[in-house]
Amino acid sequence: MRILLLSNLYPPHVEGGAEILARDIAGSLEKLGHEVFVLTSWYGLSKAQQDGQVWRTLRTVMSAHFDRRRSIWQQFSKLNNYYRDYHNAANAQELQRVIAATRPDALYIWEVNGIGINSLLSVLPTLTIPIVFHLGSYWFPYALSPETEQSNLRLRWFKQLLIGRVPSLTYTSLIGVSETVKQKYVKVGCDPQRFEVIYNGIDARFLDLPRSEKEEESSHSKQLLFVGRLRAEKGILVILKALDILTNERQRTDLHLNIFGDGDEVYINELQAFIQEKRLTGAVTFHGKVPQDELLAYYDRSHIMLVPSLWQEPFGLVIAEAMARGLPVIASDVGGPAEIITHGVDGLLVAPGDEHVLVSAMSRLLEDANECQHLSEAALITVRERFTIEGNAKRVEQHLLHALHGEIANSGMVGVGIT
Repeated sequence: MRILLLSNLYPPHVEGGAEILARDIAGSLEKLGHEVFVLTSWYGLSKAQQDGQVWRTLRTVMSAHFDRRRSIWQQFSKLNNYYRDYHNAANAQELQRVIAATRPDALYIWEVNGIGINSLLSVLPTLTIPIVFHLGSYWFPYALSPETEQSNLRLRWFKQLLIGRVPSLTYTSLIGVSETVKQKYVKVGCDPQRFEVIYNGIDARFLDLPRSEKEEESSHSKQLLFVGRLRAEKGILVILKALDILTNERQRTDLHLNIFGDGDEVYINELQAFIQEKRLTGAVTFHGKVPQDELLAYYDRSHIMLVPSLWQEPFGLVIAEAMARGLPVIASDVGGPAEIITHGVDGLLVAPGDEHVLVSAMSRLLEDANECQHLSEAALITVRERFTIEGNAKRVEQHLLHALHGEIANSGMVGVGIT
C-alpha cells in the first residue's frame, strides 16, 4: 500500500507530541511493508525542500496567542496568522501536486492546523482515493464554533469572519485517539459507524531502556514533574496554587516542580508573576523544550507526574510515557486522561481546576510509598497492554486497508459541514 501522510509538522521540527507520533506511525507502517510518503511544512527550515520521501514544501503559520491587555491593532500580525491558519491556496495546490507525483493508494491526514484548513478541505472532494483522518485534536469542531473557555480573543463572530465558510469534512473513515475525540466529532455530524478509536502508542524506548536511579540528593526532596505546552488550558497555575499551599501553608520544604515545554508567552508571564508573588522561585524550574532522552531521564528521577488539565485533553501521551517509566501520575478526571488511567489502580484522577483536591492527591502519594509502588507496577502493565506503538500501528494498518478495500461501514466518501 502506498500512503501519503499529510501533517502540519514532522520531525525533527516539532512543537508537540502529535508530529512525533505521526513519525512513529509512518516508520511502523514502513516496517509492516508499506510505502509511506509525507507532505508537511518547512517549519524550522529556511526554505522548502524534499528530503527523500518527505516533502517539506507547505507553508505554516505559528499559533495566534492573543493578549486581551493589548488593543486589537497591536495584534494585527496575530489576526493575520489566525486567517492564514484557514486560508492558504498555495498549500492546496501543493497537495494536489504531491498526490499526482506520488500516486498514493490512500491519503492519511494528521494535523492540519496552521497550513490552511479551509483551502485543504476544499481539495478533498476532487480526490478519487480513500481519505482517512487521524484525529488528535478538535480542529474541525473548533472551526465550526471557534470558542473555548480559555480563549483570549472573545469575539467569536470576528473569528468566524476570519475563518469564513468551512468546507465539508470529506472522508472515507476517521480514526480518533480517544472516545472523547470521537464524541466531539460525532456531535458535529460525523458518522460514528465510520469512526474507530485507536489510542496513541508510546515509543518503545520508554518501556525498554533501563531506568535511571534517582539522584542521591533527591532522597531528601520530592521532584514534581509537568510536561506539555504552557497554555492556560493545561492547568499549570493549579499546580502552582497547590505548591503554594503545601510549601507556604503546610511548611513543606522538600518539594520542587520541574516544568518542561514552551508555549504562550502571555500565560508564562502570568505563571512567573504568581511564582514571584508567592515566593516560590526556589521551588520551581522552567526547563523549556529538551531532547526526548533528557526528558526520559527526568521521568526516572521524579516522584509524581502532574497533568491537571482544565479542558478535555484529546489523549495525554505524557501520561502513558510516565506510566511506562514507573512514575505515578495524578491527572484531571476529564477527556483522554480519564480513559488512560483507572483511578486508584494505575494512577489518580482529580476534579479539574481545584488546587485543594490536587493537594490531597499529592499528599496521599507523598506520604505513602507503598501506594506509589502499587500504582507504578499496575501502570506498567496498563501501558504494555494498551499503549504500545506496535499495537497502535497494526490497528492503523488494518483501518487503512479496510478503507482501501471498501470495507468501512456505509462505504464511500461522505462530507460533513455547515449546510
